[in-house]
Amino acid sequence: MGFVLMKKIGIITHYDVHNHGALLQLTALTRVLAMRGVEAKALRFDKNYDFMGHALKAKYDVSIKSLGIYLRYLKDKGFGCTKYNYQKRKTLNRFKVSAGIIGDYYSESPLLDGVIVGSDEVFALHTGPTPVFFGHCLPTDNVFSYAGSFGPTTYADICNLHSTAFVKSGIEAMKYVTVRDANSASVVRQLIDNEPPIVVDPVLLYGYKKEISEMGSPSYKNYLLVYAYDNRMNSKEEVDAIRKYASSRGLKTLSPGFYHDWCDYNVNVDPITLLSYFKNAEEVLTDTFHGSVMSLITESKLAVKTRESNHFKLRNLLLEYGLEDRIFQAWEDLDSVMSPNIDYDRVNVEIERRRADSMIHLDKMLQMI
Repeated sequence: MGFVLMKKIGIITHYDVHNHGALLQLTALTRVLAMRGVEAKALRFDKNYDFMGHALKAKYDVSIKSLGIYLRYLKDKGFGCTKYNYQKRKTLNRFKVSAGIIGDYYSESPLLDGVIVGSDEVFALHTGPTPVFFGHCLPTDNVFSYAGSFGPTTYADICNLHSTAFVKSGIEAMKYVTVRDANSASVVRQLIDNEPPIVVDPVLLYGYKKEISEMGSPSYKNYLLVYAYDNRMNSKEEVDAIRKYASSRGLKTLSPGFYHDWCDYNVNVDPITLLSYFKNAEEVLTDTFHGSVMSLITESKLAVKTRESNHFKLRNLLLEYGLEDRIFQAWEDLDSVMSPNIDYDRVNVEIERRRADSMIHLDKMLQMI
């Protein structure tokens, strides 16, 4: 009896970050591809940090040179945050091993049928020019982009960083390019005079429906879930506004995934378990892309605080699902934005439509291998 060999695909994305959203989108893409008979794992590589400045680069090139940076981190953030992030690193590393989502170093993976670059801000240039993010030097000519994003990087930024030829040649050589947002589509259009399809993030593509339906409830009840990086939502104005709002609703504040010492609860969870905290929250307050995406797939009642660095990205996402009215910028508007209920019957129809359309583009990539 014969058998069919599974295709093997490498994924180039932000695999070595301590961010639940990044690992959720990577895991989602591997699971969608597995359903298509494809074995996929993230390829390891070294990220470039040249645009961050020589001194700050030592933070990421862990060595004796980075000791001073981490001592300052301990001093600035305090013992509680440092301990939390140490435990978080261990939790996420265990998850990556158990989920089996990390593969070989890219230059040591010669037997791949193809490579997919994405999702997440793989095309962003704020840290530095990393060749593999743009398909350069990969061990196959079958290179694609699924839901790649330039994040805050604009076409003007690419020109100002003298990176036009570097970025353009990589994008142009890819066999099929899809992006995650309108800014990224605009950049690709200006680079190669081609309009790339806008597809959904892998978290929305996969949906985690089975996992969400089977998961239990956290031991915490009646909480406002706060999902923001630990260097944000910490000013006195923000903390006072959030605490006042939570108190008016009779809610405790809970932060899963990032440490905020002013929250009633800070919990360390793996990326899948994190979804149960979203599902069971009374309300969700976030200022991140994947915090918004997790809210959508768990049908959470949410309000989204945008900032200069992410306003267009978040507005684009919520606009796609008719939820731009969930955005606020002034803290005094939090109550009025959060109060209305969300018609998730309508939202889910749009999610399913975009999911089906995005799957068509992913299948086209696989057919080209």
